[in-house]
Amino acid sequence: QPPHIPWQVSEVADACVQPAHWNGDVDTLADMVVKTAQPGDHILVMSNGGFGGIHQKLLDGLANKALL
Repeated sequence: QPPHIPWQVSEVADACVQPAHWNGDVDTLADMVVKTAQPGDHILVMSNGGFGGIHQKLLDGLANKALL
């Protein structure tokens, strides 16, 4: 989490009614999403920037998972 954000992502995730997960490392987060994704799931990525290339990491990971 960037230091200029005045609120804690972990606190928001912990307060969610629906299951919410967070991780400070983009690669670890992408791996977790790919690992837990099931056919028919919708994955929404919202960011005001490139988010460490997570979009392509998810696409590549999900494509590789589909080949297994």
